[in-house]
Amino acid sequence: MTEGEISLKVGANVRDLLSVLCDTDDRRSKLFDSDGKTLRPNVVIRKNGRFIVHLNWLDTVLEENDVIEILTFVSGG
Repeated sequence: MTEGEISLKVGANVRDLLSVLCDTDDRRSKLFDSDGKTLRPNVVIRKNGRFIVHLNWLDTVLEENDVIEILTFVSGG
């Protein structure tokens, strides 16, 4: 995976960040279900080490110097 900095407007949230990162249908389909709004069950996102499901989900507000991790899990037998 890659690391980098992204500039967002003040008050931006995780949803805004994902809109920037998912700039193609292929990228969007890797994170979101077919409705394009719900994260796939194998995708979790952390803000500064805390899972956003325990914060304000996709509406979690981002602040300068936040570290966001997007994790996708693969399982199988």
